[in-house]
Amino acid sequence: MSQEPPRNVWYGLDEALELLAALEDARDALIDSGHLAVLIGVEDQIRLLSRRLDFEDPRETAMSTDVLRATEAARRLGIPTKDLLRLVQERRIRYVMVDGIAHIPVDALEEFRARSS
Repeated sequence: MSQEPPRNVWYGLDEALELLAALEDARDALIDSGHLAVLIGVEDQIRLLSRRLDFEDPRETAMSTDVLRATEAARRLGIPTKDLLRLVQERRIRYVMVDGIAHIPVDALEEFRARSS
């Protein structure tokens, strides 16, 4: 007997952040390897999940030349990508949306460090 797949799939917040972190890590690996076609598909999923996590805030949507991908910002802070994405989701670190994907301004790292110490 064949069963149809579910119409909806729900993620808990931790599961969604873990998935988004894995997608961000995969995105960096694809950028480094030059696999453009696969990269576009991964970025589409990152945008979709970012919107569903309510990352997009019109007041914070901007383009800046001094922004970092989540994976790089996490590396500079010495934390896992998932933990950085939780900070974004909790609005504890300033971010901007670039093409529907959360990026961290370089100066936001110092702001975060100063508040955390």
